[in-house]
Amino acid sequence: MNSSIISWLVLAISTISIFSDVARASAPARCPSVEQRSLLLELKSSLTSSSSKLEQWNQSADSWSGITCENGLVVGLDLSDASIFGGIDGSSSLFRLEFLQSLNLAFNDFNFSAIPLGLMNLSRLVHLNLSHAGFAGQIPAKLSHLTKLRTLDLSSQYFPEWIPKLEMPNLRSLIGDMGELRELYLDYVNMSAEGSEWCHSLSSSVPKLEVLSMSYCHLSGPIDASLMSLANLSVIQLDGNNLFPSNPKFLANFSSLKTLSLSDCGLRGDFPQNILKVHKLQNLNLSFNRLLLGSLPDFPEISSLETLVMRETSISGRLPDSIGNLRKLLRLDLSNSRLSGSIPSSMENLSELTYLDLSFNNLTGSVPSFGASRNLIDIRLSNNAVTGQITSVGWEDLLNLEILDLEDNLLEGEIPPALFALPRLIMIFLSHNRFSGKLIIHLNVSSYGPNVLHLGSNLLQGSIPTSIFNLPGLRDLSLSFNNFSGSMNIDALQGFEDLTDLDLSYSGMSINDMASASVAARSFPDFSSLKLASCQLQTLPQFLVNQSGLIILDLSHNYIRGEIPQWIWALESLDYLNFSSNFFEDFETPPCNLTSALSVVDLHLNELRGNMLPFLSQLDFLTYLDFSSNDITSVIPNNIGNYLSSCSFFSLSKNNFHGSIPKSICKVGYLSYFEVLDLSHNHLNGTIPDCLMMESLKNNKLSGDIPQNIPAICGLKTLDISENFLQGQIPLSLANCTALEIVNIGDNQIKGTFPCHLKAISSLRILVLRSNKLHGEIRCRHSPKTWQKLQIIDLSSNDFGGTLPASLLESWEAMKANVDFDHLQYQYSDSLLSGLYYEDTMSVTYKGLKLELVKILTIFTSIDFSGNKLEGPIPYTFGDLKALYVLNLSHNSISGSIPPALGNLHQLESLDLSWNYLNGTIPTQFANLDFLSFLNLSNNQLEGSIPAWGHFLTFSNSSFEGNLGLCGLPLDKVCPTTKNGTEEAGSIPTQSDIDDDGDNEDSEKKWFYLSILLGFVVGFWAFCGPLVFIKSWRFAFYRFWDKVLFRHSHP
Repeated sequence: MNSSIISWLVLAISTISIFSDVARASAPARCPSVEQRSLLLELKSSLTSSSSKLEQWNQSADSWSGITCENGLVVGLDLSDASIFGGIDGSSSLFRLEFLQSLNLAFNDFNFSAIPLGLMNLSRLVHLNLSHAGFAGQIPAKLSHLTKLRTLDLSSQYFPEWIPKLEMPNLRSLIGDMGELRELYLDYVNMSAEGSEWCHSLSSSVPKLEVLSMSYCHLSGPIDASLMSLANLSVIQLDGNNLFPSNPKFLANFSSLKTLSLSDCGLRGDFPQNILKVHKLQNLNLSFNRLLLGSLPDFPEISSLETLVMRETSISGRLPDSIGNLRKLLRLDLSNSRLSGSIPSSMENLSELTYLDLSFNNLTGSVPSFGASRNLIDIRLSNNAVTGQITSVGWEDLLNLEILDLEDNLLEGEIPPALFALPRLIMIFLSHNRFSGKLIIHLNVSSYGPNVLHLGSNLLQGSIPTSIFNLPGLRDLSLSFNNFSGSMNIDALQGFEDLTDLDLSYSGMSINDMASASVAARSFPDFSSLKLASCQLQTLPQFLVNQSGLIILDLSHNYIRGEIPQWIWALESLDYLNFSSNFFEDFETPPCNLTSALSVVDLHLNELRGNMLPFLSQLDFLTYLDFSSNDITSVIPNNIGNYLSSCSFFSLSKNNFHGSIPKSICKVGYLSYFEVLDLSHNHLNGTIPDCLMMESLKNNKLSGDIPQNIPAICGLKTLDISENFLQGQIPLSLANCTALEIVNIGDNQIKGTFPCHLKAISSLRILVLRSNKLHGEIRCRHSPKTWQKLQIIDLSSNDFGGTLPASLLESWEAMKANVDFDHLQYQYSDSLLSGLYYEDTMSVTYKGLKLELVKILTIFTSIDFSGNKLEGPIPYTFGDLKALYVLNLSHNSISGSIPPALGNLHQLESLDLSWNYLNGTIPTQFANLDFLSFLNLSNNQLEGSIPAWGHFLTFSNSSFEGNLGLCGLPLDKVCPTTKNGTEEAGSIPTQSDIDDDGDNEDSEKKWFYLSILLGFVVGFWAFCGPLVFIKSWRFAFYRFWDKVLFRHSHP
């Protein structure tokens, strides 16, 4: 929308210039006549204005600002941007200036009054401009009497209740007699007309039209081909109308077309490439048409194109090398599209380019040289996959550059010092790359410097240069998440006189928070955002006492001890406070008078103690409150639900809260914006309130039945009531929670059958029902697409019977292919909460051990059906789950052979089939499972030889014991051999084989252990030899481990 606004502003300014040119042609000596002066002075007295333009009007004046005369008669009146407010009376002398040919009242404030009917008296008008003047309501039908108009501008600003309307009369009635009209501007005039109607009205009424601008007029498509009869059209601007299903390829036939703007018009389908080949085309804007497909064509060798804006479309493919032919191009914006490939080096030819935005695409390759584009003001290439260094871009020639945004790429190497010497560069965004080396800022740049400098999330090393404190005008500095070393005294912040936003979190450097005795707290900058997480702070910086304008304060992951001082709560502008992961023990005084601005308080992972819950009376203002992982011993107040009216996140997890859950908590259920309520890992007892609208009650002492009356409208994403003493059945009404992603009811005493009533919840990704008293078969009738997103299912330690659910396995699509979404966590949409996450946790049986997953990786997949009464064979459909990491079918009554298809599970890391009745041989395909690190096939009826290659050489006896028919390493039983001395695969060793002389066995073992020893010696000297005898290798090795240890000691 920004591009379209710029376009119509250009058109509006050009229109105003027409009127201004007429005004400059005045003859001041005889302009105006005495009679005309009287009319003008009467007009002046009737208008309310604070502009000097009207103040200069008086009876004796020789020149009249904004007036154009011919033979003493006023023919032009330009009162644009004259700060006029109020209305124009119907009897105003304005309408008696009957010789007016040009009237410009644009950019004033007529207080949403109607367009005055007196304008119809000005029948000689050729140019009429009422744009952005504050007129509203129905456009009068009598305007159609102004038949001599060549320019008509009724464009408006966007005020939904006050925009002008063109309904009665409609467009045809307004312009039907304006055959001389050349330029028509009706932006933000509500017409509500269909494509055939408004196109035919134009083509049949104004054949000489050259400029058409009707953006955001509630027009609908498609654009009718009748528009082609307007052969003189040079400007078409229809932004913000719903022109679907238009894809008007015929627009390329307008030979005089210079400007085409169809931004945000709902265009879809293939982009008409021929439009870019119109010889006279100078400006093209097709942005915000997200369903517009296709690719960019090869550009002609000679092009007039000056502006090309196609941001937020689905244009794909590569940038053609011929883009270098656009030598007149001033503005190129293809951001938020689907472009791929490298940025062509031919862009070096765009010497007139001032604005370049290719951000949010899939571009690769290196940053081209921009040295020839000396007029560049703005370069934006963020959120791509651009690689390489930027030292050869030609920065020293870009003396007009003001904004550089290369964030979120794969750029590396050093940051060129030349950037900081550019005289006009005010914003530098280089975060989230791989820049390394030292940050060098020369001291000779004291006269200028950037206002915004973002270098976070890189690999920068060394100390932070002291010259950075001398950058004048620096207001926003981010050096977070780097590998800087050394320390900095808190006093150094005084050098930033204009600094308001500072982020040094996880930068690698430590901050000495003890300010010098001579340093006054008031000498520090007035911060609005200060982030010093993981800076090894020992105490709270005292200068914060006077930071009355501070909005965001993050001192998390430090070593601050003692009490949280009272003055923190008195910072009147403070909105976001994060003191998590420190060693705070208590509050200096209970925070009873919080400022109304404070909305986020994160104090989790401290050592807070006591027998009361702070902030209780202040929750009316807080939206995020986290007290988890502390040592608070208290009951939850009975009226706590009364204080959660604005809270979206509330966590008391991992404390010592006891007693029952108050029923007032149910009031949260009616708050649609409440996202997380976590009371897990406490000592709560009693029953669960009927509402059940809470994220996690895990690991408490709750008893009774699970509430059965869940509301019909339920937005719950996570339900975790595991590790309690709950009874009853899984409620049927839980199916109302159609947004559920996680259901964990494990480790309780729940009865009933497999929860097929949840099969319609398509978002379900984790289902844990382990250690309950569930029974019956694991299957659901008529459910071919049940839980396609399911990643983890744990039904272990129940009484399920029947065969394994082959039909269900077929529908679990997320286990068939790798789907990587970082972590399963909830991020808050509020900009202040953007760094806060709520991460679901759960425990799984992994490689034989019960582990707690602090972050549930969405790439992690697991099936655990162990400890039930399942029988029958293992379905071959298990072999389709190629993204499976963990499979546990142990302690059942499964029979038959192990399907070779399990060898297709190339991601498998843990496989447990123990304590069943499996027979046959071990599939040789198992040796190809490269990631398999845990295998348990014990206590079955397997036979034959154990594969003696691959990962099988790393498994112990316990993986195979209890199978009397198995032989070979690591078991002590030797497999029988055939007559030619080879091992007889699949044979069962007889008693005579076992009693045979063991010489051969001893000899094999001797050579086996000798080969291990020989391999160790050779490998040791192959690795350590160069370190001992080559000095440079040895030093490189030491530096490598220094870096590793440093990173682990500075998280």
